[in-house]
Parts: sequence; C-alpha cells; structure tokens
Amino acid sequence: MRRLRMALTLAIALTSAGLVEAQQPVNLAFSTLGAGSAWYIYGATMAELLRKALPPGSNVDVKPFSGGVGNAKLVAKNETPLGLSFTVTNRWAFEGKEAYDARLDSLRGLVGGLDTYYLVAVAAKKLNVGSLKELKDRKLAVRAFSQPVGSLGEFAMRQLLREYGITYADLKAWGGSTTHVNYNIIVDAFKDGRADLLIAVVTPKHPSVTEITTFADVKFLPLEAERVKGLAALGYKQAAMPADTFKNQREPVHTVGFPTVLITNKDLPEPVAYTVTRTIVEGKDALVRGHAGLAEFEPKTAWQPEEVGLPLHPGAERAYREKGWMK
Repeated sequence: MRRLRMALTLAIALTSAGLVEAQQPVNLAFSTLGAGSAWYIYGATMAELLRKALPPGSNVDVKPFSGGVGNAKLVAKNETPLGLSFTVTNRWAFEGKEAYDARLDSLRGLVGGLDTYYLVAVAAKKLNVGSLKELKDRKLAVRAFSQPVGSLGEFAMRQLLREYGITYADLKAWGGSTTHVNYNIIVDAFKDGRADLLIAVVTPKHPSVTEITTFADVKFLPLEAERVKGLAALGYKQAAMPADTFKNQREPVHTVGFPTVLITNKDLPEPVAYTVTRTIVEGKDALVRGHAGLAEFEPKTAWQPEEVGLPLHPGAERAYREKGWMK
C-alpha cells in the first residue's frame, strides 16, 4: 500500500510539472536564421533540449530562415509553430506597423530576454570614416552588406541609413552597392577586401563578427545621440556595447539594443507551450554551452513584457507562475 501511495504521488507530481502532459508526439518546425548565425545555433541547442522533454517520437525541425522580421510572419501563419524574434519586431508585428502591413495578433510569447543584441555598423578602416554621416557628406562608393531580406539585420540597415538620410539607391548612385546574404559570404567578402561596410544586429561574441574583426581591419562606428533618439521612437533602446565585446574593439560602442524572444502562436496546445517554456527556462546551463551569447539570459524575468513584447501564451504563463516568478 505504501509503495502504491508513493507511485501515485510521483505520478501526480510529474503530471503537475507538465512535462508528461502532452502524451502524443509533436512535430514542431522552428524558424531561426541562416547557417553561421547565432540564432541557428540557439535553435539547434534548444531543439536538442526539447526533443528530450517532449513526448517520445517528437521532433523539432530547425529551419535556417527567415530572421527577425520574417519569422513572426511564419509563426503567425503556423508554418513554423516556434520561432526566434526580437522584442522590437514583436511589437511591430502585433501592432501591424513598420515591417508589417497587417496586425499579427495571433502571436504569443514563450521566453523573453534570451540575450542582448546590438545594432552595429562595422566599417573597413580603409574607408577612413568615423560615422555613417560621412558616407552622405562625401558620397562614398561603399560596398555595404547585411543579412538576407526578411532578417531584422537587413530591415535595421534600411532604418539606420534612413536616419542619416541615405537610401540603397543613394549608395548605388555614388558607385557603391548593397548585398544581402548569409554570414559565410559576408565573412569571406571582408577577408578578401570585397566589403566596406556591414550593418547588422549581433549578440556579444557573435562567431561570424568575431571572425571578421579577427581577420579584417575594421572598426565599429558609434551612433550619435540624435540618431539613437530617432531609433528609440521605433522601439529600440539606447545601449552601449561594452569594450572588448569583439576582437580589437577597445572602446564601448554607443548604439541601440534589444533581446531575442522565443515566440509561438495562440494555436500551440497549452501543454506543449508549457513544456517548451519550462524546458528552456530550466536549461540555461545547456543553452550557454551551446552559445555564449545566451549567458545574459535571466529565466526569472523571461516573462516580463519588456523582455517579450507580446502577450504570453497561457502555457508559458502557467510555467512562470508555477516557478513562483510571475505573481
């Protein structure tokens, strides 16, 4: 009888933990970004944890697309039930502004504040510029690179250039070009001297940017206070990327920043959302082993609106309340 009571108690405890609630296998597509990006590594690391926590036979398929702007669209349409996004793009998507021409109000948050990303302008030192303002003043022929269209990196590039009164057409008219490709191509272009400027959103110790700063002679261009103010109106936050975040970067870089968020949509079953959330917030050590950019993740505050930018999924909310972090 005592053994029976103990078995029943254990079964109840496991069920209340939620990690065995979703008994049927699930197949979850997970949108991230291209190979070589921090997000793809994040996704692969999370998927490994989730395959062990979800019901036997479940799979999490990490997709190498489509970035901070495109992922919200994929998740809202349930083409990928899971995706990585940013607080800033979450707000745009939910409200239907900036990069989105309609409200994506089916989006829900799972885990916020996963890291800190910075908007950076990395220029070849041979350009001899101290600010993006000089591109316009001198009408420089610049070979500018970003990640593919659909990523926040590319959209932020347009927004940042707009702050300085520069368009892609201007760069072309001055004899330059814009190229939107994955990091492996960007890294090679800097190494070979075929790139002059990278505008990107990067996490500390980003492997591809680390490679660029190690093997190419580049500098980070700070943003003036007026430009930061203009970007803040779009939802970005003032930030300073600490000195020595990257190779040969000896001074802080004044710019804007924002965190990564794991998102889903309202159609994800509540037990699955609960299991995903609980697995990620309890797996920080494994996440950091996968990518150092996740070292700043604070699970106890991962539910807060400023860290998510979306309403929480009910399954995620239950996970945070059970942990005692959300009252």
